[in-house]
Amino acid sequence: MKKYQRYGLSLCLLLIMLTAACAPVKTLEVWKAEDYTRQLDKVLVIVLTQEDKIHNQFENVLSDQLAKRGVEAIASHKVLPPLSEKPDRDVVVAKVKELGVSSVLVVRSISKKEITNHQYGGVVLGGVAVYSDGGWYGYSYGYGYDRKYDTDIFTISTKLYDVDSKKPKWSYLSQVNVEGSREGAVNLFIPVIVKHLEDSQLVKSLPK
Repeated sequence: MKKYQRYGLSLCLLLIMLTAACAPVKTLEVWKAEDYTRQLDKVLVIVLTQEDKIHNQFENVLSDQLAKRGVEAIASHKVLPPLSEKPDRDVVVAKVKELGVSSVLVVRSISKKEITNHQYGGVVLGGVAVYSDGGWYGYSYGYGYDRKYDTDIFTISTKLYDVDSKKPKWSYLSQVNVEGSREGAVNLFIPVIVKHLEDSQLVKSLPK
């Protein structure tokens, strides 16, 4: 019995390790200024990307998640002209003053790597049972297959700037693996950002 228990424990640990290795979001670094103790109240959310659909979705979903935690969050695409990867600083500063926001949350990709993955030697198994000479006899069959899929690996920087000091007060560096749609990856990534904001005591946690 102990042998099977050890086998089961080893299998569980292996599954946990494989799940962690395949996780879509990997945290690289979280930093918070020691002198920054205030929680977010009114924040401008800026996501810098060339894809308008992803830009709007990211800002809308992130702003909505912050609003659920009592933050007045404003998506930049609703108040600013289309932003390039290097937005006009004067335009952003003028809008920040006009809106009266206290902080600006900026999300941008700082690097991208494309990987083609190959999965070799997968096997599909089947079987057939046949009745003959008063008994059931079975045989199995199988065939192998190879699979190829692409993964985009983005390194994402998320920074919180304090308007009064004009300095970053919190940052989160992460690696995001995108194997399917980018929209789906955004929906998986945003809760991770919000969780780190909660852990850094910058936003309130939702009641359980």
